[in-house]
Amino acid sequence: MASEIEMAGLASLGGVATKQKADLSGRPCLNCGTVVDQRFCTNCGQLAASFHRPIWSLISETITDTLALDGRLSRTMPKLLLRPGALTKAYISGKRARYVPPFRLFLLASLIFYFVLFAIIGNATWLDDLKLGALETASQQEEVLQPEGGPDVPAPPDAAQIIDADGNVDRELIKKALTDDQDGEQVDPDVVDRAADAFENPKIFLLGLEKWAPRLSVLLVPSTILALVILHFWRRKIYVYDHAIHALHLHTWLYLGGSVAMVTGLYISAWTAWAFLILAVLYVWRSLAVVGETGFFMSFWRLLNLLFTWAIMGFVLALTSVILGAIAA
Repeated sequence: MASEIEMAGLASLGGVATKQKADLSGRPCLNCGTVVDQRFCTNCGQLAASFHRPIWSLISETITDTLALDGRLSRTMPKLLLRPGALTKAYISGKRARYVPPFRLFLLASLIFYFVLFAIIGNATWLDDLKLGALETASQQEEVLQPEGGPDVPAPPDAAQIIDADGNVDRELIKKALTDDQDGEQVDPDVVDRAADAFENPKIFLLGLEKWAPRLSVLLVPSTILALVILHFWRRKIYVYDHAIHALHLHTWLYLGGSVAMVTGLYISAWTAWAFLILAVLYVWRSLAVVGETGFFMSFWRLLNLLFTWAIMGFVLALTSVILGAIAA
């Protein structure tokens, strides 16, 4: 997991908890120096608290505040999860103090999603199975096929020549073959070396993927905002700020729903993944209708365009994550 995502997610817990202990009350504010008589500094608004306490105290305090009936999270989650578009409508109408800020909620949801995702991927054996399959293919290829140019034309290397029995890759053979295919044009040797490293050390490749996937996925939010702006360009009463809040809430729901779908799909049934996809489409459709205050057909048209945008961006970002993961290996 990318350290930046982890730090941001943990820092966002401060926006969820509401009753931290003000153990520095009566002392000068650590931020501006003004003596604090109550929980918050009257000059700068900072909480008069020191977080240099045992970690279990901080964790229990955060959990207690998060699960408190009067906490913002308890008012935010039901409306976000069960009433598409309702939280966005309430927030952009000015009812902000009672709910968790959208960006902090998004960071927490993304932290949960990628924690679950890479925990499942890291414990799975698919990477080893993929490498084992390549080795079996190499061991079965005993004959070199002659190219169309005849027996005098050098045959391209097959898997048995490139990969030995121990799973090591012959980098020089790949570079030579690629150079011959490109009529002598030199191939970047660093690209070949990194791709070979990724095959020989799939776990390192996975670490690179864990590093870049969370970072690049953040770009989905501005692309969603831009798509919503374009799809509502004639609606003068809906501002870019409203679309930003809506985009954050949509991605938060998708992250949380995706996390639940992965866990239930792993331990209950794989059909939950298909159920999540159907439910996600219906949720986004209804949310577009509620926030945009439009009917069945207009919201459906916007849904199709938004899904198309997500498909394109998702493919580009996934491909980029794989490439960067291979480079990191």
